[in-house]
Amino acid sequence: MDWAGVWGDLGTAIAGISPLFKFAHGLAFFVLGMTILLVAPRAGRLEMARRLPLLSLFAFCEAAVAWDSTLASSISPEHVVPPLLQTILLGLGYGTLLTFGLLAPVPPDRRVRARVALPILPLALWLLLLLLPLNDIPTAQAAFWGGVIVRYGAALPGGLLARRGLRRETYRSMDPQILRLTEGSLRVAETALGTFGVVAGMILPSISLLTSGPVARQAAEVLSLILTFCGIALTYGLMRTLNVIRWEVERWIEGVEHSMALAADRERIGRELHDGIIQSIYAAGLMLEGVRQSLQEDPAAAETLLSRAMDSLNQTIQDIRRYIFDLRGQEPEADLVTGLEALLRDFRVNTLLETSLIVRGEDTHSLDIERQRHIFQVAREALSNVARHAQARRVEIRLIYQPDRLQLQIADDGVGLTIIPTARGQGLRNARERARLLDGTLDIDSAPGQGVTLTLTVPYSKGETV
Repeated sequence: MDWAGVWGDLGTAIAGISPLFKFAHGLAFFVLGMTILLVAPRAGRLEMARRLPLLSLFAFCEAAVAWDSTLASSISPEHVVPPLLQTILLGLGYGTLLTFGLLAPVPPDRRVRARVALPILPLALWLLLLLLPLNDIPTAQAAFWGGVIVRYGAALPGGLLARRGLRRETYRSMDPQILRLTEGSLRVAETALGTFGVVAGMILPSISLLTSGPVARQAAEVLSLILTFCGIALTYGLMRTLNVIRWEVERWIEGVEHSMALAADRERIGRELHDGIIQSIYAAGLMLEGVRQSLQEDPAAAETLLSRAMDSLNQTIQDIRRYIFDLRGQEPEADLVTGLEALLRDFRVNTLLETSLIVRGEDTHSLDIERQRHIFQVAREALSNVARHAQARRVEIRLIYQPDRLQLQIADDGVGLTIIPTARGQGLRNARERARLLDGTLDIDSAPGQGVTLTLTVPYSKGETV
């Protein structure tokens, strides 16, 4: 087989699509830089994410150099950016890659300045040596040797150290559960960094030193394609990892907020038990003590005190029933309708109010259990407010299914409100917080003597279709 002919044909084919390779190379790293800038701040609780802007700067420099070559081959044989400036861009990009590799495994409180100074000093010396002898050495030759040196001295160790540092950083700072979810994407990112370091920092400059002419150019085009895939893989690996971390952190925060809301409710109920029910029972005990003392001497006064004690105890029984309703059953049933029916049944037994549940529309969406829980708890809080303040005889829950949203309405026929309350009360504040977590709205409609209607509107999220 004529290998020289095969290589020549391959070289001709590669040369024909060379601008496309270089454009894809630049695009891959430009997308990497932009994606890091957009996504990394959302995962800012992770130390690794706060250091990723270094990779963003490296990616933009790599994209600029690749696109310069694309424009040069498409517009004119000369570089759009002067070769020396192109080499300086390479030095800046590979220097930031090396800095990231040196910083990645270091805890934030340990010798960060020394690690940053380590690549800056030799890079400054490299830049000085690159610019000083320009009067004696041709610019193209200075740019060539400057590129070779910075690839060997920064790109190769930078890629390998970044790969190692990324692994050590993630194992040091991530929860094991999150690490299991991100292990595959992290390996993709690590492999991409290591491959980039070897290809850009060792193979490319070695080819430039050992060969020249068409063979060197064709090999450079093939290696440029490999670097393009490195950029794509690095983008996928990092962004997949950061998104998983962000989702897990948001879920953890939501769980903490849910626990805080429950703790606040329990604290409120405990305070009201102490300040209300216990004091009422104590007062009833004092009245019964008065009955015992005056039973023989003043039967009429004793009967009055006994009636007052009975009224106080009956009110206390109602309060205890309401607190039992508040404390029972924090989870919905198998589905939202079944859960609301059980909630109303429990409410009716404990408050002796008339209740009804009206369901309109067809349930064509499947809400996840967490969103059902928030809706259920808003209904529970609204019913508790009816029992406390409304002086109502009847309460009605309406569950309205619409094509793009769900509405929950809790309406009573009580005394109503003169002024719509703000979120100062703990119960209403919890309900509004749950509406926010559902990406929905909470509205209150009322007038004196016309009861209160609370409306929770919840838009369906993607993936909640049956």
